[in-house]
Amino acid sequence: MKVCNKKSGLHTLSRNGSLIFCDNCEKILGSSNKDAYKFLNVSIVCTCGNYGSIEVAKPENTSDPSKRVNKMPKEKYGVQICKRCGRPLLGVISDRVRAYSFYVECVCGEKYDMKSTFSKRLGETMQKLGEIKK
Repeated sequence: MKVCNKKSGLHTLSRNGSLIFCDNCEKILGSSNKDAYKFLNVSIVCTCGNYGSIEVAKPENTSDPSKRVNKMPKEKYGVQICKRCGRPLLGVISDRVRAYSFYVECVCGEKYDMKSTFSKRLGETMQKLGEIKK
């Protein structure tokens, strides 16, 4: 089975991912690391009002995006990073989008479907507290 690609309203530089562009205004909205995932589904509403989505399913994926996993990856500088293996999965430029959602299965098998829900400053504080407790 080969890689299955579905794109609507967005496009990328290569079939399996890379930079993500809006079909309407041609702005770069983000990027995906094509070597880091087995399955990727991203939906983005651009600031120009265009809605788009990209889905890439590689043969070895075990994902079912209709089932919630309620897990969030680490976020560093706007890039979603796998908590288990540390691979960067995807990044979205928040100033260029109104909203976005994703479902991603990392090559290590971890699945994520939630954006980080706490602010960066709070996250840094919690990390420091965790280090102090050790």
